[in-house]
This record gives sequence, structure tokens and C-alpha cells, in this order.
Amino acid sequence: MTNPAITAQALRKSYGDKVVLDGIDLTIPEGTVFALLGPNGAGKTTVVKILSTLITADAGEARVGGHD
Repeated sequence: MTNPAITAQALRKSYGDKVVLDGIDLTIPEGTVFALLGPNGAGKTTVVKILSTLITADAGEARVGGHD
């Protein structure tokens, strides 16, 4: 089994009183293609921004390529 390329545990993010992520968990293995699908307002862009360090999560843990 390969190591995960991306892991996220209990990611949470809110803007004021608006909760946009509420405990997202992901494990994406190395060497795979992954699609993040969902309706408008589901938090897809927020997850990508957190994983790419453009914004910080309010809570939870994320690792990309083994880096926190």
C-alpha cells in the first residue's frame, strides 16, 4: 500500500457565523487521480484553498506530501 499524498482530518472553517466546512476527512493515496465533486456551496474551493495554504482551517489537520 502506498503512502497518502493528501490527508485531511476534521477540517473546519467558518466565516463569521456561516460554517462552510464542518469536519471534512480525506485520504488520497499517492499515484491516484481524485475528483472533488459537489453542489455549489459544498466547500470544494475552501478545501482546495486550505490544502494549498491560501487560507487556514479553523480546526483540523491537513498533510500534503507528508508536510503539515
